Amino acid sequence: MEAVKVREENTRSRSGKHKRRCLFYVIDKSCSEVAPEILGKEPVKGLYVEGEARILRVRVPPEAFIVSLDFRVNNRGMIRGDIVIYDSQGSIVARAVYRKLKVRVVETVSPEVLTLLKCVFRKLKLPVKRYGIIRGAVKV
Repeated sequence: MEAVKVREENTRSRSGKHKRRCLFYVIDKSCSEVAPEILGKEPVKGLYVEGEARILRVRVPPEAFIVSLDFRVNNRGMIRGDIVIYDSQGSIVARAVYRKLKVRVVETVSPEVLTLLKCVFRKLKLPVKRYGIIRGAVKV
């Protein structure tokens, strides 16, 4: 089991109109949360001035996935996000984007990661109109 670096951030601009939130979930194939082992914390500079950001080194059990979420809120309240799914060794399994209440898988190894994404968005209680895999995203 290797250590994987993930970003955890909760910052906002001075005016309060822009926000960034980075978080991660560790889940297994049956969509249940797994407690990761945190090996170290390193403070880093966030995107915006107010708030805090840090990089965590975590170790997860085999057969578990790390879902790293990066959300930005603009002054109109629109949420945009990037989602990256890692396996327990730290290699990227899938990439997805969240825009206009839609989740689009941009790059993936297998189409089964869509169930992991649905599970995470259910836990976050974020509204999603549609899930989709962009044609040509599955790379074997």
